[in-house]
Amino acid sequence: MSTITMPAAASSVHDRARDLIMLEGYLLDHREWDAWLDLYWDQASYWVPAWKDEYSVTSDPQGELSLIYYPNRSGLEDRVFRVRTHKSLASMPLPRTCHMTSITRITDLPGGDIQVDANWVVHVYRLDQAHAFFGQQSHVLRRFGESLKIISRRSTVNNDTIPNVLDFYSI
Repeated sequence: MSTITMPAAASSVHDRARDLIMLEGYLLDHREWDAWLDLYWDQASYWVPAWKDEYSVTSDPQGELSLIYYPNRSGLEDRVFRVRTHKSLASMPLPRTCHMTSITRITDLPGGDIQVDANWVVHVYRLDQAHAFFGQQSHVLRRFGESLKIISRRSTVNNDTIPNVLDFYSI
């Protein structure tokens, strides 16, 4: 497995934030699971809310239905373990994916964190069928020394119908 590093040419913290979010899709597409997990802080939350109605999604991941919710990175580590060891029967065979991300806004938050908002599309091919998931995502990043880590990710899947398995690698 190769070691993935952030490009040295990234000059500003916003450039580095943009590069990190783009790198996330690359790592998922290339199944570089360890490098992908390394983008996340140990206490990072990962949330994919469910739709309540035509125009609103759930707002409380602990009290309402979510498509995916992990309150910290250990949930992601467990999913990667299950995929890697073929203990996730729903993920076999593992689909081929192509993540396409368009950064829409980068915002400095109080306290020094950075929010990166983006639109995304992931093309998924599995069992002779192609599908696309699409939506919006918001990452909050925090500086840890010279590096940035994802401390939260919230992704809204805009598809009305989810035709196959929806997992971390397909959004």
